[in-house]
Amino acid sequence: MKKTIFALSTPESVSAIAVIRISGPDTLNALGILCRCNITSFKKKRTLTLKKIYSSDNSLLDEALVVSFEENKSFTNEQMAELHIHGSIIVIKTVMETLSKISFLRQAFPGEFTQRALENNKLSLTQVEGLSDLLQAETEYQQKQALDTYTGKTNKKIIKWKNDVLKILSLIEANIDFYEDVDDTNIIKNVTKSILCLEKDLIKEKKGFKFSESLRSGFIVSIVGKPNSGKSTLINKLAKRNVAITSRISGTTRDIIELRYNLDGIPIVFLDTAGIRKSKNKIEKIGISKSLKKANKSHLRVILSENIEEVLSLGLKKSSLDIVLRPKGDLKGSEPSISGKTGKGIENLLQQIKEKLYSKKITSTVINRTRHLERVNICINNINNIKELVSRDLIELELLANELRGIILNFDGLLGLIDTESMLGEIFSNFCIGK
Repeated sequence: MKKTIFALSTPESVSAIAVIRISGPDTLNALGILCRCNITSFKKKRTLTLKKIYSSDNSLLDEALVVSFEENKSFTNEQMAELHIHGSIIVIKTVMETLSKISFLRQAFPGEFTQRALENNKLSLTQVEGLSDLLQAETEYQQKQALDTYTGKTNKKIIKWKNDVLKILSLIEANIDFYEDVDDTNIIKNVTKSILCLEKDLIKEKKGFKFSESLRSGFIVSIVGKPNSGKSTLINKLAKRNVAITSRISGTTRDIIELRYNLDGIPIVFLDTAGIRKSKNKIEKIGISKSLKKANKSHLRVILSENIEEVLSLGLKKSSLDIVLRPKGDLKGSEPSISGKTGKGIENLLQQIKEKLYSKKITSTVINRTRHLERVNICINNINNIKELVSRDLIELELLANELRGIILNFDGLLGLIDTESMLGEIFSNFCIGK
């Protein structure tokens, strides 16, 4: 029998209300001990009840609202309860200490409530991934993408693909034993039509992967230029606070500084990179090398320079997505320019970034993690094998059936019905203890 777990589900800081969750077979017994009352008083499910909470030595700790959820109708699909206590540091501390002294309880691990929901078939693996993304979402687009996954919209699409392949497989398997007496023309026609439709959908998913993955993690925008070109001043202006050290001394920035930014719902990660120049200083050369590597892998770059060719000659790869601006635009000179000191040109820069990203926009797809892409690639390989098999003069239905089973197996992998153990650690490492 699983042990009953508990955890604080709200931040451990002063607030009006703090929520503690309990889940497992002894949930009601824990409430009986904590509230010094008969557990029958908690039989009325999903109803908030005002109860006094006591310590192990019978001292009053708080008066709280308590709600219980019956098995199969809770988030974890287990017997579960929530304590809505007053959110002071001492109340939280003493209630948690009291729970920890109950022998049949233990504190939950990070993400354990959600893991139990997965194990008890309340959530699928893709829904857990969506919940993880939702908890970390910082922009409206990230929120929408995460909710599409968490609410099962993603699963519905994958299940439809799987059912389409199952129909083809059942047709082929029904005719394998009687193949010599069957006209295969109609079978191959149905197989080809369905497989080509599936291939079109999967290729679309593959094309949209980079956009969806970037939407989940943030689009990387590097600010690049020679030393003292105003990169750190610009990133401080964007942040509306000092996130980078600025000075008149060249080479002040050695490490890459990140700024997460919500650009009208689009998640952006601005990188303040080390000034690019030829240097004999070993430490500075390491910073410049890291900056060039990051900048060349970015989705786009903001290059602060009056001489773009000079910057490119130092190791920066040219890109059509580059935005080139004259730095220190508060001083007279050529246009377009930008100034982190006065804010001149920043609105135009943000608009250009939006336009550049949208110019490459592909509709967000159901795959946004590397494991999803790997499964889709295998399915596309299976489809290519099927296309080769149906082009032969002699059609071998057993081989077709085997390739179709391979596609179904990988759809099951996408849905998290198989091979889930290897990825659970990575997913739940992003969860807080009370989720």
